Amino acid sequence: MTTELKKTTEIFKNDKIVADDWAYIAEDDALPAEGKFIFSLERFLEEEQKLKKTKLSLGVVLRAGEKAEKLADHLEALELIAVDFPSFADGRGFSAARILRDGLRYGGEIRAVGPFILDQIGFMLRVGINSFALDNPRLRADLESGNLNEVTAYTQPVFARKEAPAGTRPWARRPI
Repeated sequence: MTTELKKTTEIFKNDKIVADDWAYIAEDDALPAEGKFIFSLERFLEEEQKLKKTKLSLGVVLRAGEKAEKLADHLEALELIAVDFPSFADGRGFSAARILRDGLRYGGEIRAVGPFILDQIGFMLRVGINSFALDNPRLRADLESGNLNEVTAYTQPVFARKEAPAGTRPWARRPI
């Protein structure tokens, strides 16, 4: 089952709420002349050569279960990768984001989309997600107040953030 993604009017990025200037394009929509559009993985891969010849800014949505590795040879064409979290209980988006950021060294915007919750934000930041679609009014209020729900001690390091051993327990890590 896939969730239907809708146009978000605002996102949280760089510690502030800003207007979202990206839109999703449906599978059967004609290509617009210009703008910022998020394509399905399948459509992007099928039409990549044609898309690269347009004036479009390109983004892809990775739905839960789709392999981030499929984008390995295509990352230079993408300004944004939206990682779908279809349920707050579905953690596959965390794996996809970490593969993109740490494994494939993607340096562009990775956006969380879907019905995620505040408790996930700290972990999303840790795996390299750097923007968040704001569909949830409660989440918006928490982020506006500066509540990112960050976790400050970890048992495993990640490459997306610089981390150092936390003193007496070298297996515990802390951000530096």
